[in-house]
Amino acid sequence: MPAHGSRSARTLVIGIDGATFDQIIPLVKGGRLPHIGALLEQGSWGPLRSTIPPVTAPAWSSFMTGVNPGRHGIYDFRYRDAGTYELRTNNLTMNRAPTLWEVLSRHDKRSCLINIPASWPPRPINGFWVTGILTPADATTYTYPPELTEQIRRAIPDYEVWPASVFHPTGREREFLRTIEELTWKRVELFRFLQTRAEWDTAMVVFMGADQVQHAMWHYQDPTHPQYDPDAPAEFRDAIAHTYEVIDAAVGALLAEAGRELNVFLVSDHGFGPLDDWFHINTWLIQEGLMVVKPHVKSRLKHLLFSLGFTPLNLYEWLLRLRLNRAVAHATRHRREETFALLRRLFVSFDDVDWSRTVAYSIGNAGPIFINLAGREPQGCVPPERYEETLEMVAERLRRITDPRTGRPLVTEIVFGKDIYAGPYASNGPDIMVLMRDMRVCAYGNTHFSSHRWLTPVYGRTGWHRMDGILVAAGPDIRQGEQVAGARLWDVYPTILALMDVPIPAGLDGQPLLSLLRDAARERIRYDSQGLEQYYQSEERLGYSAEEEEMMERHLKGLGYV
Repeated sequence: MPAHGSRSARTLVIGIDGATFDQIIPLVKGGRLPHIGALLEQGSWGPLRSTIPPVTAPAWSSFMTGVNPGRHGIYDFRYRDAGTYELRTNNLTMNRAPTLWEVLSRHDKRSCLINIPASWPPRPINGFWVTGILTPADATTYTYPPELTEQIRRAIPDYEVWPASVFHPTGREREFLRTIEELTWKRVELFRFLQTRAEWDTAMVVFMGADQVQHAMWHYQDPTHPQYDPDAPAEFRDAIAHTYEVIDAAVGALLAEAGRELNVFLVSDHGFGPLDDWFHINTWLIQEGLMVVKPHVKSRLKHLLFSLGFTPLNLYEWLLRLRLNRAVAHATRHRREETFALLRRLFVSFDDVDWSRTVAYSIGNAGPIFINLAGREPQGCVPPERYEETLEMVAERLRRITDPRTGRPLVTEIVFGKDIYAGPYASNGPDIMVLMRDMRVCAYGNTHFSSHRWLTPVYGRTGWHRMDGILVAAGPDIRQGEQVAGARLWDVYPTILALMDVPIPAGLDGQPLLSLLRDAARERIRYDSQGLEQYYQSEERLGYSAEEEEMMERHLKGLGYV
């Protein structure tokens, strides 16, 4: 297929969510990933540094906008609703920065986008856009243009953006793996369908299977994991490798469908590795006296029961033993408000926190801590003039944490938000990010108070994200045999603009990856005298409806992010 209105080669981006070279390189050497192996041989590759935190929503948002979270505003799947301590779910309306494809559209380039996370509702572009994870299951449209949704329903009746069968895989692993494989091929089928609709200059398809299977089944393949079972079925022990094989075959199918004269990028939003323990940040904050329970009799009684082990996590473990977890899941789906109101009445929650005496709290994945700052938080008690010393005090207490089982330090790295986020939305991000024991321990603050112990073995998932994802590039404009070093997620955006002969706007955090590009491609790099401001979105926030918000919370719980 010839390029549409351009003398430059077309660009195909294949996202493999959660892909890591730690898995890919051994499989390539073993001959199990022939298509990815060929791209490694024909092109250049290296690690791709993720965002902090290395979580799907902010990571892909930085990929698609070329800027850090402080400029686009997405830090996690969820955010604190203004004026409260309640959480709501992010979507593309909260992402202020212009996407790569909006800039390309301004320059008459057509795009074809499939299954990109955190991209609902899609924005108008020159081309087709089919959204991915964080799309409400009952969304009447999930495409741009809107009429494309109905066309897909007619052409591929069983296409789903985000099926319920990928949630809670424990105990039904075979069904889970079958669904992941089917989903992978549905993305390929959709790509083939859209190929018949119009030509494109850039295309992107994201496969989620590697991330989901590594989260749920890492312990089956890793003898170093505390939950490893050498007697587990062979198909489970090979599940991660097999998932990469399926994705490799899908990559081959996309390449065959797209044709020749193509620059190809394989990217992941973060890497992956084993997860041993949860560090329950809010429980630790209470034990440190940095979060305080209200003096009311009811809250004190709930906290006493909590300290004795009456917790959501222990209740969940008992339900698993009694095989009642499916009944609870059904109640949660169909009587959500009543169920969660009951849980908040029974267990300690943010309703029981005395915010007037609370120094810090956590909401989110992978180690976020927020100072309860006066003038920013609705009941902030830390004066702005004490912000710096409070940061240092909390960080110092974190550094002292040792594993009670071994006596070894738990904290690998502490970073301050002010040092890593820049832009108009930098103040919305966490004040502290704590990374623990090489990320085999995940600091977690999404469920308020799930355990009365601040360190517990993992449940429900045994793999977790790492800071380095993958970058592989090959094609007529890409050098062969370069070992890429220092690449960041947001650097791919300006690199693609350069390849597409489109001027790069001022104000991006990303820089073109010059080491990847052949001399002729480097010579075509142009910079726009105007900055990103010309593309920025309105400040109006649409968000989700109340019903959609309930649905998104259920889905994120099913995936283990809430």
